[in-house]
Amino acid sequence: MKEKIVCVEWKDAGYNSGYYDKEDKGRFEPVKTKTAGFVIRSDRKSLVLSHERFYDEEWKLDDERHITIFPRGMITRIAELKEK
Repeated sequence: MKEKIVCVEWKDAGYNSGYYDKEDKGRFEPVKTKTAGFVIRSDRKSLVLSHERFYDEEWKLDDERHITIFPRGMITRIAELKEK
């Protein structure tokens, strides 16, 4: 079965409960993040990945869990991961 597995580079929201420090601007930027998973759906609005897949006795996809939805505006790069 051909599956598309990707690594998504994206910018996440950050949170800081301290005071704003004008000298530490990097602390108040979006958080650079990487996430890998199986592509469930990809369209112009979003990319949906699962991080675990379950199969039946014939290796047919049975279920998926740990789903992440990435709005396209947060994604900076998508790299397809190849099987060896």
